[in-house]
Amino acid sequence: MAEWTSKKEFDRPSTAQAEKLVAIMNDDYIDVSEMMKLCGIVRRKTMHDSYISPAQEDGSIERKYPEQPNHPKQMYCLTEKAKTWKKSVFE
Repeated sequence: MAEWTSKKEFDRPSTAQAEKLVAIMNDDYIDVSEMMKLCGIVRRKTMHDSYISPAQEDGSIERKYPEQPNHPKQMYCLTEKAKTWKKSVFE
């Protein structure tokens, strides 16, 4: 499991893609299609492998239906840890 790396006084997401995903998301749940639009990604597999998986592994985002990864209405939101990091960087 990837861990957040410590930089200065705050933790940051583990990859540049996870960081980008955290930066573009707000406090609401968002589906994969909307994430893809916001990140400029065309392929769902790329979105999942390069953005969603690393962000989930390092604790940046969480599923709306955690027990059902393939739920037809699956959505993701930022964790408190990611919100804290985002606030420290962008505000």
